[in-house]
Amino acid sequence: MATNIGLEEKRVKASKTVLNNLLADHFVLLTKTWNYHWNVKGVSFHSYHVFMEELYNGLIRDIDDIAERIRSLDERPIGSLQGYLEHNRIKEHCDSKPLPSAKDMLAILSEDNDTLIREIRKDIEQLENEEETDDAGTTNFLEDMIERKEKTAWMIRAYLEK
Repeated sequence: MATNIGLEEKRVKASKTVLNNLLADHFVLLTKTWNYHWNVKGVSFHSYHVFMEELYNGLIRDIDDIAERIRSLDERPIGSLQGYLEHNRIKEHCDSKPLPSAKDMLAILSEDNDTLIREIRKDIEQLENEEETDDAGTTNFLEDMIERKEKTAWMIRAYLEK
């Protein structure tokens, strides 16, 4: 049965595009965070290892929420690694490059989280400015996500304080 929630097809498609890009960003950031979690070492290993686990668990929750938001619009979320790599805005950590120190890992994740927040702000602006593409539900979803991401970014920065 087709959905009839009061959104024109153009609005749904615009929201789907924004949300799938965000889903791709989260998958790439999740992969990077897991990689760092598995490979962190040093004097503060345990602290960093546990903190990165908290970070990736938050990303997993966000991934599920994003995919479910797409499904609530009766659309299909990206479901392949190829799709994530085609739509993401977060840079991967290349396996051929050496791993950074524990503190540098968090600095990179901090930069990525800041990038994600900026991209979500642009996404909201895009959805609000395009004629006939306003989707209050998706805009509200994204605004709530910014608040959670800002808290995460603050917590990462707190780890980096001297």
